[in-house]
Amino acid sequence: MSAKQIYFAMLLCPIFLCPQNAFKSMSKLSVIVPTYNERENLKKLVEKTLSSLKGLKFELIIVDDNSPDGTGKLADELASKHKNVKVVHRQGRLGLGTAILDGAKVADGEIMGVMDADMQHPPEVLRTMLEKAEAGADIVIASRYVKGGGVESWSFFREAMSKGAIWLSHLFLPKTRKVEDTQSGYFLFKRHVIENVSLNVKEFKLLVEILAKGKYKEVVEIPYTFKTRAAGKSKLGSMQILSYVKQLLRLSEYRVLKFMAVGASGIVVNNGVLWLLVSLASMLPLLAVIISIETSIMTNFLLNNFWTFKERKGEKFPYKLAKYHGSMVLGAIVNYMTFALLLAAGFHLIVANTIGILLGFVLNYLLSEIFVWRRL
Repeated sequence: MSAKQIYFAMLLCPIFLCPQNAFKSMSKLSVIVPTYNERENLKKLVEKTLSSLKGLKFELIIVDDNSPDGTGKLADELASKHKNVKVVHRQGRLGLGTAILDGAKVADGEIMGVMDADMQHPPEVLRTMLEKAEAGADIVIASRYVKGGGVESWSFFREAMSKGAIWLSHLFLPKTRKVEDTQSGYFLFKRHVIENVSLNVKEFKLLVEILAKGKYKEVVEIPYTFKTRAAGKSKLGSMQILSYVKQLLRLSEYRVLKFMAVGASGIVVNNGVLWLLVSLASMLPLLAVIISIETSIMTNFLLNNFWTFKERKGEKFPYKLAKYHGSMVLGAIVNYMTFALLLAAGFHLIVANTIGILLGFVLNYLLSEIFVWRRL
């Protein structure tokens, strides 16, 4: 067979007849691995990653925050042995999110990946993730919470914390609601997703930041099992949890705090109108309280519509107003029922009422966020 015949045979040969033409990445992948005191895990991670991606175009970028256990020195040794391993040294422990972005600055790939160094993210999943990105996904997330995914050896408390954090991201950030595992630290994204996007990554979770602010159309989740840490200690602590809450508040433009401020102003309006009608207009209190309540509902609605949820457009003003009235009624019922039950149970009057107000507030905010001013 001539060289010309061989060439045309290769062009015409379909994939199912030519197994050697199985998936092969067309884009270079840059896998970024932030490290701090991960010397015990690093060599094994590098070897497994190189083996898992063998035959593909990729680079492994280790970003070390001046680990006192010698992780950075070991990273340099591994880079000297493997040409597709890069190392970025930083002056101190500057945070996970900034480490990833510093890695992205030196990355050559059009597709970038993020993976922990503690062996809890199995490198074998990277090839499947890359296939999904090559097929068109802008962001590919290795997920513990889609069918087929899971975790190894987590306590009830740790799992509850994880799912609670996901629930909060769905509550505060509407763009994340179709993603089952917003807390994953194992994901790929195409370069254009974060180009010219201002990312504040001092906080804990970069994926949440990208989902809230990035430029993307398609997000795909694939299942994986979150492994037990091979060595070293977890970096999760109270400061990281607090940082995550601050991140959600910032990304949501502090809507819950604005909603609380509006609610406080409603109390002032309610009591002020009631006093004016009874004291100056000599109106019967039972009639005056109806007017004062409705006045506070209207002022709260206007403030929430033009301030708290000002970016939520779509539905007509009267329709949103009607829905808001309905949600306030439900909140008031919860408030009253909680008050009555706790009072009957022997709670102090003020304590029972305060708990009722708080539960009513939570319901009112949930209904406002998800129902009244939902993102269309």
